[in-house]
Amino acid sequence: MKKLLILDSNSILNRAFYGVRYLSAKDGTPTNAVYGFLNILIKLITEQQPDCVCAAFDLKAPTFRHLRYDGYKAQRKPMPEDLATQMPIAKDILRAMNVTILEKEGYEADDVIGTVARICEESGVECFIATGDKDDLQLVSDKTKVILTVSKQGYNETTVYDETAVRERYHVTPTEFIDVKALMGDASDNIPGVKGIGEKTAMSLIERFHSVEYIYENIDNIGLKGAALQKMKDGRDMAFLSKELATIVRDVPIELDFDACAWNGYGNGAELYNILHGLDLNSVIKKMSLTPQSGAVVTEEEDIFDGMTFEVVDSTASVGIIGNAAAVVLETDGACVTAMAAAAGKKAFVIVGADITDRVKPFLEDENIKKITFDIKEAMVRLHGRMQINGIADDTAIGAYLVDPARNKYTIESLAEEYFGAEIEKPEAKQLSLLDEDDAGREEYLAKCAVALGALNERIAKKMEENGQTKLYRDVELPLVEVLAHLEINGFLVDDKQLREFAASLGAQIDTVTAMIYETAGETFNINSPKQLGVILYEKLGLKPVKKTRTGYSTNADALEKLHHPIIDMILEYRSLTKLKSTYCDGLAAVVNPETHRIHSVFTQTVTVTGRLSSTEPNLQNIPTRTALGREIRKMFIAKDGYVLVDADYSQIELRVLAHIANDETMINAFKNGEDIHAVTASQVLGIPLDAVTKEQRSSAKAVNFGIVYGIGEFSLAQDLHISVKEAKAYIDGYLEKYHGVRNYMTEIKERAKKDGYVKTMMNRIRYIPELKSPNYNVRQFGERVALNTPIQGSAADIIKLAMVRVDRRLISEGLRSRLILQVHDELIVEAHKDEVDEVKRILLEEMQGAADMRVPLKADISVGHSWYDAK
Repeated sequence: MKKLLILDSNSILNRAFYGVRYLSAKDGTPTNAVYGFLNILIKLITEQQPDCVCAAFDLKAPTFRHLRYDGYKAQRKPMPEDLATQMPIAKDILRAMNVTILEKEGYEADDVIGTVARICEESGVECFIATGDKDDLQLVSDKTKVILTVSKQGYNETTVYDETAVRERYHVTPTEFIDVKALMGDASDNIPGVKGIGEKTAMSLIERFHSVEYIYENIDNIGLKGAALQKMKDGRDMAFLSKELATIVRDVPIELDFDACAWNGYGNGAELYNILHGLDLNSVIKKMSLTPQSGAVVTEEEDIFDGMTFEVVDSTASVGIIGNAAAVVLETDGACVTAMAAAAGKKAFVIVGADITDRVKPFLEDENIKKITFDIKEAMVRLHGRMQINGIADDTAIGAYLVDPARNKYTIESLAEEYFGAEIEKPEAKQLSLLDEDDAGREEYLAKCAVALGALNERIAKKMEENGQTKLYRDVELPLVEVLAHLEINGFLVDDKQLREFAASLGAQIDTVTAMIYETAGETFNINSPKQLGVILYEKLGLKPVKKTRTGYSTNADALEKLHHPIIDMILEYRSLTKLKSTYCDGLAAVVNPETHRIHSVFTQTVTVTGRLSSTEPNLQNIPTRTALGREIRKMFIAKDGYVLVDADYSQIELRVLAHIANDETMINAFKNGEDIHAVTASQVLGIPLDAVTKEQRSSAKAVNFGIVYGIGEFSLAQDLHISVKEAKAYIDGYLEKYHGVRNYMTEIKERAKKDGYVKTMMNRIRYIPELKSPNYNVRQFGERVALNTPIQGSAADIIKLAMVRVDRRLISEGLRSRLILQVHDELIVEAHKDEVDEVKRILLEEMQGAADMRVPLKADISVGHSWYDAK
């Protein structure tokens, strides 16, 4: 039987828009909905292998349902601008794919789909309806199936429903779905239903009596009593109106030409390639197996594998194969090297095996062989104790990150595809190391990666030079790779016993608070269940709900803090205690190395667009500091016997960077004179003497100082300071009036960012801001805040990174036993031998305060203690 696939395009695009994170092309065009839509379409075509494909769309014109009922969809907000922008793009792509687009004024896409399904059934064609909306389940028949699609964080899931599946899942037949909606209504479409009848009752009634007509013909004989019976009687007219509105029309005046809808692959390859390439949807191009054709727009296409040769060898003893410089690709498994490829130009050699560490060790440790690597830190950490990787001349992953810091991932394969249009096919295996040693596919893959790495390094180096980023790369980011490897290897010692005792103490406190909550509520319930908690708060205790969600009452922290009842503080305390115990006590205990009793966090350079480091497994940059109990966690992080922790923290580094970048005379003088910048701000804005500033006034000024760095608005400031929006606006206006340099900077940086499409830090770190060109006001506002903040936060990140590199080098070069073990934003921690504390302090002060030449002095505060808590 011939098979037709029809897309409920608006529904799928809408779900994709909300299910896929914000994406945009380099020109600022939003693409997340199109990206999700196309990935679902590719998946559907691959799985269903249809003979015909068409796509149904809604039109803006009112439908017969709007004419029948004024309230139909009346509550719906207008389509978001970023989604509306993508609708015509999706149509252009479908046309380039030769997919027939079906739409009709006065009708919805569902009606078009229903009509297509009817025509298919009458023509003996099997119809598959792809949608994100359960409404279309009413169309399921012996020849029509519905594929419900879900797009979430780039992951696409599809579920096929036939008649049996519908009944098993919902206990009603497909056509009875209409009657269920007639009784319960539909909030999303504003179909009224019968007031007071919910989904559970509606499902039960239709499961037993099958239709609205039968129910009302026998309304006094179907077992309904009291209020339920009266609700049904009162809602009779609305039930029948709702059924009319919910019923999909199947006689829309459209023509369906099966030959015109025939699926013959991805249509006009050149046009489709150009559209997708212009939207930077390279992964979609790859999935569609599109290649540049005559008439296609291609940039810098180059066959980097033309003339490539590679040799499989047993060892690196004869390094003359390569010479004194090579692009090196490593695969490791634990502390073993399982594969290595090295290339000079288009000539490569490959070694594979279960453990080839000793065979490649002379090559990797030879400082005279300059090595181009890719994300080498992981191998340096894994192989520590077995070998030292020397002669690292470049790490191309770091260079690629500097050139484009917003990429989702940095792999040789994806970069080779982007820069050269080159495809490197990875052998099919869960782990390449599990393949046979003589597997030719694996060896060629490794050789191609090495050859591509050499070509990529050359191309990316040129881009960094064009961007003025070579110094940032050579002085900061590249040497930082080794420093971060040292941090991961060194780790941070944890007092296991104290951590267990603290966890037990928290457990006891949780039990006490839990008992208090149960006593106040008058019953036991699952405190972690929003549904059960909502029932207790809003039904049993009679509190007035602040907000209601689609799934019930809101019980998040914002909603609870607006309520007044003794149980609220108990619940908030319970949540604080359980998070502290599960995330930090239990979580940290799970990652303590049983041999070293240390936590070896993983630090990554290529995650944040601001230049800040990322810490995972666990995130040591997120240890709580705002509550007394949270700060207790820091007591568990200690120095080993004979050592102490020396903690150096930059003082107000972002405000100092702001003063320098904005060249604000008032702010610069305050820092040069060693004055309290927050008190100075209060004095300037309020027009009072510096010595007359109160604690509360200083606190308000502090909120403004830090808020300005992040582009704070009057509404947010009003919330932070618990003042009116008018007062907050007056404060911000007064601030900008006094700080002329900051005011001018804020204006100029936004204009420059809009013109250039990016902003830079003091050391030329680049962040592209496509959001500034978005048609959506809120997205543009976000882009402006990013333009304000990135040069400041990014410059601060560059400064602390440079300080790290210099501190680590000096500790090692001066032969000290002390070692750098942690960086947390503006803070460095050294595990210092007790005899070296003064030397460590001197090194930290010299390198941190001398890391940048600015109009204001950099200042670092240093403290010493046995634990992280003591050192703060």
